[in-house]
Amino acid sequence: MLVSNREINKLSRLCQMGHKLSSSTDTDELLALISAAIPEVCESETSSIILMDDDRKDMYFKETTGKMGEIIKRIRIPLNENSIAGYCIMHKTPVLVNDTSKDPRHYKKTDQVSGFSTRSILACPIIWGDKVFGCLEAVNKLENGFNEKDQEYLNILAHQAAVALKNVYLMERLQNFFSYSVEILIAAIETLEPYAQGHTIKVARLSTAIARKMGLSGKELEEIWYAAYFHDVGKLTRESIYMSRQEIEKMHTIMGAGLVEKIKLLENCAPFIRHHHERWDGSGFPDGLKGDAIPMGAQIIGISEDYVEKRSGAEEQNNLEDFNARYLEYAGMKFNPDLVGILREVLESIKL
Repeated sequence: MLVSNREINKLSRLCQMGHKLSSSTDTDELLALISAAIPEVCESETSSIILMDDDRKDMYFKETTGKMGEIIKRIRIPLNENSIAGYCIMHKTPVLVNDTSKDPRHYKKTDQVSGFSTRSILACPIIWGDKVFGCLEAVNKLENGFNEKDQEYLNILAHQAAVALKNVYLMERLQNFFSYSVEILIAAIETLEPYAQGHTIKVARLSTAIARKMGLSGKELEEIWYAAYFHDVGKLTRESIYMSRQEIEKMHTIMGAGLVEKIKLLENCAPFIRHHHERWDGSGFPDGLKGDAIPMGAQIIGISEDYVEKRSGAEEQNNLEDFNARYLEYAGMKFNPDLVGILREVLESIKL
């Protein structure tokens, strides 16, 4: 059987979407591309991606094309069988309607708000396993009516959308797990040192503020943030149970670096954790590094932790400006002079 050039172009477009899906991690970009591909492969006037809002128990327009415009994204659709999208999602089945005027499930509010006239709709659910994310809609067939071939193509795009959304779902769960794990570790560290409540958070905030002031961003900033959060994690190692407080203080940087370097996400943070107690003049530990031999991330966390500890130990009635002036004078002898200057600027612009 001969395949028309039109069908070849559609199949080529679907293949392009599959390639894009395998090479991109930007879900918003992928969904926008899928939405743009629907009119091409289904020969429709416009398209939309409708997603479920689990919290509000309704649906919303994530992406639209054509004349429906951005205003449609403000519309919320009840999650029930009284709309074509709702029926499609709740029954996990495609819905093909070539005359919406004769189908009571057509949700007329969408047309009323957008000023658009919907004549026909083809909807396919976005499903991964047992989880339904929403549905794709091809709206207003350009010639004749939607058919089984259109439904087949839209179903392929729905599978691609499901993969993209599943990746987001998994990432959100992993991020949630990671965030709570960090909170548990911080709580554990502060249980060992109750006098240091809030220490980790303050060090992380000041470290990232300094890094931003230095112009760091993206992965570099992220690594300093992670390292600052985990800078004292070595105090929770099994070996620390048998150590004195002095021994833990001397060894926690090495033990902490040893822990995080085994984690792919944190491996670049290990040198920052190991060396955050090194000092510019060579008086620190564990390796007695000095000057620029100390990784910059470690220098940032080192001066941040030192400031937080000394500020926490200062009497409450001490004037903050007086304390900062005395600290900066002291820090000029222990830390990178350029870094001390940046800390001065940060302290002038934020309140720890």
